[in-house]
Amino acid sequence: MQTQKIAELIKVARKHGTPLSSAKVHISADAAYDIQWINTLQRIDAGDQIVGWKLGYVSQVMRAAMGISEPNYAPLFANSIISSGADLPERVIAPRVEPEIAVVLDQDLVPASYWLSLEIVVSVWKDYDFTWAHNTADHSSSSFAVIGPKLADGITQKELLHSMDTLEFGFADDEHERWDPHSCDLDIQSSIHWLQNELNNAPQKLRPGDIILTGGLCAPVRLGLGESLECVVTMKDSWVALDSSSLRVKISRER
Repeated sequence: MQTQKIAELIKVARKHGTPLSSAKVHISADAAYDIQWINTLQRIDAGDQIVGWKLGYVSQVMRAAMGISEPNYAPLFANSIISSGADLPERVIAPRVEPEIAVVLDQDLVPASYWLSLEIVVSVWKDYDFTWAHNTADHSSSSFAVIGPKLADGITQKELLHSMDTLEFGFADDEHERWDPHSCDLDIQSSIHWLQNELNNAPQKLRPGDIILTGGLCAPVRLGLGESLECVVTMKDSWVALDSSSLRVKISRER
């Protein structure tokens, strides 16, 4: 099947919220990013713009959980950024939510600031059954992102994690799963270097000011109708760069 036709299948499936069977659509690894770029150009032509990038499967734990052998990436669009507490649009296919740390790059393409965020992943492939190539062609399941409160400016990842006491993620008005920030196996700067190298041969390069979603901190959780998910970070009392020691970001889905 031609790349243009596959790109159209993915575009229509996302538009109408109708999942596809990955078993019926063959996508080679060599064609995956070409298919992704076809739909990227169509969004740009329609008036959207790239404001950054999402990284997928940079964590070994996440790759193992999803059966993916290597990382991938996809553009982050201006129209994909939604505010904390917002409701998802109606036509989304089985959305899942994962907490992440987003960064904004400085002139040297290193993190200038860190932000608490939620990524809403939506796959056109039925039951999230896909290969690396299927997932990459489908924008690494990128859908929406909530860029929440700022965590810190001008520090390293190590300093950031040291300043974080706890991170909790779960359904609003229910018990949250607690995650130890110091158990994180993400290496944000190495991931950015990887992305920069990958984009050297791509139509769009990494730029100062880009927002980078650095990868899920834990397994994604499905968001059903009438449900809300939130992530809460508690900073150590000694960390004085924030107005509050407790930071929250939230996403909801109407019935």
